Amino acid sequence: MRNEIRSALEALAGSWIPKVVLGIFALCLASTAALAITQNAYSWRGQIPPNGIASVDVGRLGIVVGTAGTASAFLVTLYVAERNYRRGREHIPHLTMYLHVDRVAVSGRYDAIVITLEAQNTGSGLCRVDEIQWSVHALSNYDDETAELMRQEFNQRDDRSQETEFPWHEIATDTTSHNIAIEPGETEQMTHDFLIPHEVDAVAASAWVSNASYPKTTDGWYRRTPHVKQDG
Repeated sequence: MRNEIRSALEALAGSWIPKVVLGIFALCLASTAALAITQNAYSWRGQIPPNGIASVDVGRLGIVVGTAGTASAFLVTLYVAERNYRRGREHIPHLTMYLHVDRVAVSGRYDAIVITLEAQNTGSGLCRVDEIQWSVHALSNYDDETAELMRQEFNQRDDRSQETEFPWHEIATDTTSHNIAIEPGETEQMTHDFLIPHEVDAVAASAWVSNASYPKTTDGWYRRTPHVKQDG
């Protein structure tokens, strides 16, 4: 709710229509005040103001101007803020991500995990990517005792939401900086490599892409993919 209010105020500040309405309102108030000063000036001198000025009931005019101006400014402000807010919401980026994981033996003890991230901007606004967090977790091999301890740790967590992941052991993690702009409908590929022990048969590779264009809507996008070593 706080982000929506801030977006509405930003949209209001960037529009000229409320400023025009408020300007007309201020002009009407200034004219009413000028009429009142003119009538009082004639009265102080003991003179009769001209018919056009004398016939105006300044008190009632001020009430009408104030009420109408306030209501108009309020309604127009709400309309423009809501319109600009909806227009801004329509141009928000959204990444649909896919991870492809390849494994290559590089020595007797280590394999290379090559992660390829395909990020397609399925939103309607430009998506700027300035940071990606990569990680690889081991899915196997564990002995029964280690697996049982991990299961107990998972079951004892307070946060058991659907997004809570099993506490697989982290093998490697890295954060890379980028300067990539993905237009709506376009797809970009980014890759990262890790070395992992050869005896680890299965891993879970993940990538977190921060939302540099419109972080008020979401912090970023996440994708996780398992990969099992092929025999031979």
